[in-house]
This record gives sequence, C-alpha cells and structure tokens, in this order.
Amino acid sequence: MHSSRRLVPIAAVAALLLVAACGGGDDDGAGGGAQPSASAQALGPEAFEAGPDSGWSNSGITVDAAKLDCTAPGGEPARGVTDTEIKIGGLITQSSTSGPVNAGMDVGAKARFSRANDEGGINGRKINYIGTRDDGADSARTLTEAQSLVADGVFAAVPAVVRTGNFADTFCKSGTPFFGWGVSAPYCNTAIGFGVTGCLVAEPDGPTISTTWAMAASGILGGITDKSVAFVGVDIDSAVNGINLAAKGVKAAGFSVPYSENPVPAAGLNDPTALVNDLMAADKGAPPDLIVTIVDFAPAIKLITALRAAGYEGKILTPLGYDPRLTGFKDLEDTYTLVQWAPVESGSAGVKQLEADFAKYAPGQPITLTAMAGYWSADFFLDAIEKTGPDLTVANLLKTLNGGSYSYHVPGAVGETQWPVNHNAAAPCASVVHLAGGKYTEAVKLACTPLYPNN
Repeated sequence: MHSSRRLVPIAAVAALLLVAACGGGDDDGAGGGAQPSASAQALGPEAFEAGPDSGWSNSGITVDAAKLDCTAPGGEPARGVTDTEIKIGGLITQSSTSGPVNAGMDVGAKARFSRANDEGGINGRKINYIGTRDDGADSARTLTEAQSLVADGVFAAVPAVVRTGNFADTFCKSGTPFFGWGVSAPYCNTAIGFGVTGCLVAEPDGPTISTTWAMAASGILGGITDKSVAFVGVDIDSAVNGINLAAKGVKAAGFSVPYSENPVPAAGLNDPTALVNDLMAADKGAPPDLIVTIVDFAPAIKLITALRAAGYEGKILTPLGYDPRLTGFKDLEDTYTLVQWAPVESGSAGVKQLEADFAKYAPGQPITLTAMAGYWSADFFLDAIEKTGPDLTVANLLKTLNGGSYSYHVPGAVGETQWPVNHNAAAPCASVVHLAGGKYTEAVKLACTPLYPNN
C-alpha cells in the first residue's frame, strides 16, 4: 500500500477534479447564446447509449459566437508571434496550503511542445514555452500572475487551469486566448477560452445536462433495466448544482435515483454512520445498485470503507480514483472511476504517442490525470494554430476556432469537442476504469453521446 505521504498530492488535487465532476463553478458561468431547439426536446433514453468518440450530434443546441463574452479582445493581435517562434506561458494552481496541486500538468504541456519543436514546429514556428505561473490557490495571486504573463508578452496561456476565474478580464483586455481543462467559469460563454473537454462549470440553467454519468452507469451495471443509482455530494453550491444535473441525466436515461443528496460537509466527513445507514436503505429499504461519490478524496475513502464494513455489495463510482500511484491503495480496490478522456490502459495510437512523449521528454513523471490534462491542452492548442495557418494572429485563431466548423479530436484518446457549442457545454464523452487486483482495466471505452437538452 502507498504511504499517506505519497497520497497527499492526490488528495490536494481532488477539489479541482470535483469541480470538473460536479459541473458547477463559483463564478458567473454559462448561458449566453446556447439554446436547445424543439427537435432536441424529443430525445429519449437511447441518447445516453455509448457511441463513437467523434461525430456526436449537437441535438439542435447551438451557440452564437457573436453573443459570447470577449468577442472583441484587445491587445496586440500578434503579440508573442515572430517569424520563428510563438511565446506561450501557463497559469496553473500548482501549490496550496494542503500540498501540491495539478502535479505534472506543466510537465505534460512541455512534453507535447517539445515534440512539436523537434518535428520542426508549427507552420515554421517553434514554441517558446516560458513556463508556468503558480497562483498558490490564492485568487489575488491568480490575477497578479495573469498580469505577469501578459507583461511577458505571451500569445496564449497554455495550460490555464486555476480554481477561480478572475483572470478572465485581464486576458480579454490583452487579447490572450487560453486553453486548458475547463474547471473555472471563464471556460464557459467566453470567446477566448477553450477547454479540452469543453465548458465544465455550466450553471443550472445551462443548455445541457450531463450524459456521461448515465453512460458510465450503464456500462458498469450491464444496462439500465431495474437498476438504481445514488449520488452523494459535498455541501457546497457548485456540488449541489452538479449533483442535480447528474441525477437529472441518470433519470432521463431510465435509471431510478432513490438518493441524491449533498450531506458531506465542505470541511470533511467526521462520522459516516448516518449517511451509510441512509444509503443502505435508500432503494425501498435496500441499497442502490450503484453509489456515485462526488466528494473529496478523504471523505470518499472514509465513506467507501464504511459502506463495505456495513456489507454493501454494489458498485461504487468516483471521479477521483484514477492515478498510477493508487494501484496499491486497498481502500479503492474494486471501485470505478469516470475519466474524461481515454486512460493509458486503452492502448490507442494517441495514448501510445502520449506515453512515448512522456518517456522521451519527461522520464519519471507519473502519467496522472493532471499530467494528461496538460499534455492534451497543449495538443489542442497546437492543432488549432496549425489549422489557422502561417498568418497567426488572435483574430485569425478565433476565426478558426469559433467559425462553426472547427473540432478537436484525438481518435481513441480524446473525445471530440465541437466549436463554438462547447463554449457552453461539456463534451458528452468519457471512459470508465476499474481498479481490481492492483491494476486498472477499461470498464467503458472512451465513448460519446449526443448532447442532451436541459429542459
């Protein structure tokens, strides 16, 4: 079993992952120009079935890019771009009072940029990656470090992954596009923000509901008929919103949801006894078939341990259990984890390339979710600037991305995002891994569903 010291970085990053899992932020979020059409309202449970990892239907949900925030960013249109290079910097929460956060995210981005440079660059230009700014999980520092990147003249911020969204005005005024894991509000309804899995912090009145939890549940339980799913969340506003949207999607897919509550205090779970008792009798006096724990790492482990001690024999799904450092952690044995892209175990060509890049440019770096997020964020940016062509300006980049025909997709590795609709919706794509016998296996391969309207 891994020592508690080695688990500290995993626990520290859990709060950030929970934002992505819950789908709700602490700043103003989505809405904007996205609206479900009448045809979208006719979708049924079949919309939650796993499909290919690209080509998913927007179900009539569209986004008018002209109505997004920051459609006319300021600043020099080609700042940071010369005939031979593109200057890039990252803005990441890398430290906090509870320990390291987003470990390896900058390393993953550097690995991808390094391969691009070794291959001759993009359209004749190499990436000058000046490193990352760490906001220390402090909102005041977030703003200061964003201003520092602008002062250094970067063309774009990649990756930009922090908890708060107060960097948005700085990047808008300076015309600094940002790419990353969309766990803060500026990735929603903002013309210059691009999440590798779309907008993950939509508000309750956003245009879509989550389909991925239902798709995952179906894969884990072998179908929907007569199956029940319970959701347990933490007692903060964003998590309440996320639990409600997740449960709404699971119900629409045909599952029963006998329990959907946020009983876990933000400060942690001292005694899980009452919660376990509620869950063990939630489904007409019996436990549900699947329990989804969308809570922080420490309370999740405490709850899982207590459920098993109480005799729970059903399935458990979390957003936090996929990390190579956890394979020997017995408390997570026989649990499932929702992953927003393909795990390393998929063996797809895209994932093998990622592994090769880490082996060459970042030997010894664990390929964690956060390291993968940095790598895929950089890959997304490189794809966008390559398709923009040699005349690289902010205006031309945004024309490429928001013009209505751009999509980003790595077959078998990263589910497709379609732009501009994913400014206001998460990509309806995910995979599921199962930890058993000290190793991960794919329980659900990377797949996507149509977008589902939030009526």
